[in-house]
Amino acid sequence: MRPSASSAWVLAALLVAPAPAWALSLELKPSVHAELRYDDNIFRASETPSAGAASKVGDALSQYGAGARLTLRHSLQSLELRGEFDQVDYREQSQLDHQRYRLAAEARLAYGSDWRADLKAERQRRLENFAYRDDTQPGFVRLDNASAELRYALTPRWSASAKADRYASRASLLSSQDYDLTETGVEAGGQYRRDGYSSLGLYLRQVEGEFPNRVVVAGDGREKDYRQRSLILRAGYTPSGLSDLAAQLGYTQRRHTQADVEDFSGFTGRLAYSRRLSGRTRLKAEVYRDLFYVEEVNANYVENLGLSLSADWRYSVKLALAAALERVQSDYRGSSGIASLGEARSDDLLRLSLGADYQPFYRFSILPEYRYERRGSNALNSDYRDSIVGIDFSYRYGAAWD
Repeated sequence: MRPSASSAWVLAALLVAPAPAWALSLELKPSVHAELRYDDNIFRASETPSAGAASKVGDALSQYGAGARLTLRHSLQSLELRGEFDQVDYREQSQLDHQRYRLAAEARLAYGSDWRADLKAERQRRLENFAYRDDTQPGFVRLDNASAELRYALTPRWSASAKADRYASRASLLSSQDYDLTETGVEAGGQYRRDGYSSLGLYLRQVEGEFPNRVVVAGDGREKDYRQRSLILRAGYTPSGLSDLAAQLGYTQRRHTQADVEDFSGFTGRLAYSRRLSGRTRLKAEVYRDLFYVEEVNANYVENLGLSLSADWRYSVKLALAAALERVQSDYRGSSGIASLGEARSDDLLRLSLGADYQPFYRFSILPEYRYERRGSNALNSDYRDSIVGIDFSYRYGAAWD
């Protein structure tokens, strides 16, 4: 029987729940926020849509909500509960008005100085992404994540770990349930830490995937179930107090139960480098290649090759600025589906974001933001440009008891 997200929360609470004689540290941080935003292409429509496809429409929307974070600590044990609820209202496209939420729990446990355990669970509900659709019917998706990881220190430098995790997505619209996905993964490995500045680990990961509501027909090239194995090398290095290097390199094999579905074997990984130019400025660069599922009827997964750059600058105690740029090349694989030019689908995605965090007084933040996204594609109606400008007003309050 596979564990549900709710059962993982209950397990985390039971493991961390203190006996009456224990002394607890309790911290509660509620928050409220209100945001105004204008999106010039809310349906992610093409600039030149074909007949019957969605047209480009802009709209202003307001979003307001509340959240809270509750943290309990006793010695090396801790439990954190988080919740966020939002109401989103559109000025013109009122059929898209909705509520969304995110609930999460995280427990960190320790036994002596050798054993460590992390338990995590999260559930969220949000509006379905229009980027992979050509209609304007509102639908919702529910996402569940749960994981449990156990680590044991064999020596001061050597450690072993084992992890199990589960991901599930469920859509409300019948037309979208073809993309519902359940992934269950297990991972085991070991790590060597030479000092406080470098580490090296080797891990073996296996994932079982299933599209539970997908109906496949022999010869259509679509998958119903798959198994994915990866041998992963993870390394971390801090050459100085001002820079960090993190690398993950793996060889991944993806196999399918349908004989006519194309398998995959190749390298995947991620390399990230960050540099603190001063106490106020930090730069980060990252390059990656991965596999991911996608809402596309003529593909089973995509190969993503991406590059991202980001910068953070704290001008003063009250003002911080941030900028990020990402470029992703996505090649759609695993099916015999044909794009508009007789080729397998390929997308080129560019994302840009600019933001600020201004705190005119304690606990109150003003967060203006600009986001731009452009997708080029050889598939019909799949290219688009989208710009979002908004401002968020947030108030966070904290209280602690011992």
